[in-house]
Amino acid sequence: MPAPRPAVRWPGPAVAAPDDDLLAAEIERIRLVLKGEAAPGTRAGNPRLDRIAAGFGLSDFERDVLVAAVAGELGLLDRPVTFAWCLRALPGGHWDALAADRPLRAARLVEVAEGPLPHAPVRPDERILHEVHGAGRLDERLRPYLAPLPAPPATLPAGRRRAAADLCAAWQLGRRPLRILGPDHADRTDVVAAAAATVDRPALRVVAADLPRAVTDRDAFARLWNREVVLADPVLVVELTGDEPPELTIVVEHLVARIIGDVVVSTPRAVPLDGVTAGPTVDRPTREEQRALWRDLLPGRSGRPAAELAREFDLGHREILAAARPTAGRAVEPVAVARDLVRERVRRDLDGLAERITVRAGWDDLVLPAPALAQLRQLAAAAAGRARLTERGFGHRTERGLGVTALFAGPSGTGKTLAAEVVAGALGLDLHRVDLATVVSKWIGETEKHLRRIFDAAERGGTVLLFDEADALFGRRSEVRDSHDRYANIEVSYLLQRMEQYRGVAVLTTNMRTAIDPAFLRRLRVLVPFGHPGPAERADLWRRAFPPKVATEDLDLHRLAELDLTGGDIHTIALRAALVATGEHAPVRMRHVLDAVAAEYAKHDRPADPGLWS
Repeated sequence: MPAPRPAVRWPGPAVAAPDDDLLAAEIERIRLVLKGEAAPGTRAGNPRLDRIAAGFGLSDFERDVLVAAVAGELGLLDRPVTFAWCLRALPGGHWDALAADRPLRAARLVEVAEGPLPHAPVRPDERILHEVHGAGRLDERLRPYLAPLPAPPATLPAGRRRAAADLCAAWQLGRRPLRILGPDHADRTDVVAAAAATVDRPALRVVAADLPRAVTDRDAFARLWNREVVLADPVLVVELTGDEPPELTIVVEHLVARIIGDVVVSTPRAVPLDGVTAGPTVDRPTREEQRALWRDLLPGRSGRPAAELAREFDLGHREILAAARPTAGRAVEPVAVARDLVRERVRRDLDGLAERITVRAGWDDLVLPAPALAQLRQLAAAAAGRARLTERGFGHRTERGLGVTALFAGPSGTGKTLAAEVVAGALGLDLHRVDLATVVSKWIGETEKHLRRIFDAAERGGTVLLFDEADALFGRRSEVRDSHDRYANIEVSYLLQRMEQYRGVAVLTTNMRTAIDPAFLRRLRVLVPFGHPGPAERADLWRRAFPPKVATEDLDLHRLAELDLTGGDIHTIALRAALVATGEHAPVRMRHVLDAVAAEYAKHDRPADPGLWS
């Protein structure tokens, strides 16, 4: 059973309604008839009872049985109400009134106690008892599953207003159930809430994963909901994540097929569901709409910060409202506040799938040949300028190629991860390294689901994705010999498709460029080769190897620069030498460094040059 949800009340006052006198007259008429003290007489015409009777198709006799049950529940009769008593005393009695498929029991308007059916006490269902007294509330048995939709914002972008109008038109035409599609859950919810408010109807949502799985429980849910449809005409919103297993989509199909009212299936991506008609699609606001939203919400209606935020982030309407709200009326830098809020959201979404690397390195920390360094600066410039090109007509959201992706290829220890950190820092973005151990799954479809979460979160902005050892994910597709090969190829094909659609910044690193599928290479913006550093780069790396506070003595950096080592090797050697020297309470000397070099050579099965130790 799902966790308890907020209490839900239907619209309307919780006070005595004007037709209470008519209800009292109806009850008094039935009480006197059952006691044999009066003829049936004329019904008082209570509006609530009339609506229930018409909505559920009750015969006059069934309506009178319901009123008798209410009278008994209120203690106005001196004996329990039974079907046999009503059949004898009330006019128009018919035996099938309490049949399981007739509305009194099928819609659970009354409850029949244990015992022989004709003589078992009949009570009104609690929900119906409240309804006839004008205090209708959602059935207690539905509350664990359902929650009210939040009220929509006072103003909606034009695209959302059109989508809400489309929903209202579809309801008017009797098209049900409908699917609403869009990347942002809150924006889809706002559209449905706005449509429901337009037609003055309550709207409640249920998470698909919370639906009862057992057929009998699901049928009970449908019966209770259908009763609410007659009583209050609500809209049911079934919320999907888009990654539901097949057995859960079957549950949703079965449920919506049994519901008589309007149902909206809300999902971020198309999910095949039998009997569900495609409805409106709610895309994120265009860059122009986002800029206008930021401008209207920021203090002083600032145009420049609004343009900056719209270029840096790609957010939904609700996300912009949430990010702008803390800046209202405060002397703060709105761009910085919004950036922090969006980054926090992305960090939460990537939690468990990607590790955030604290960005500290800058351009001065990179020691690379001039051509590689120039390519990295071009990469950073391209990533910074991609949003401006969007404003000038490039890369509308329905087109491909909006993202900036790069491959850093070269041996281990040549600075590929450090370079990714420098690029992220130059852009003022976070850096998230994708955790392949968590993302790659042996279960069919799970890897794609994890990757989708990663890409969807990163596309909002605020981060650079780093796929370290990318050949594990982006490797060549192989000849299909068994089902494992087939599903591995499907994963690679999915990645190809998703990378082509990706609108953010991503860096792939690999030690084996030839292992990357050629189709990925064609789609990459930049390929930066990272080779072994030359003597000049190695000398620079050795000069930077020991922090200023680490004491050194008589180090021959020119001699060390002659060693064929990568930047990673030099860092490891320097750290080992510093640890040993510190343990000896001595400065780092050449012998400490050479001993560490020998250990590093042995680790890689490389022969050491005897001349180094002479």
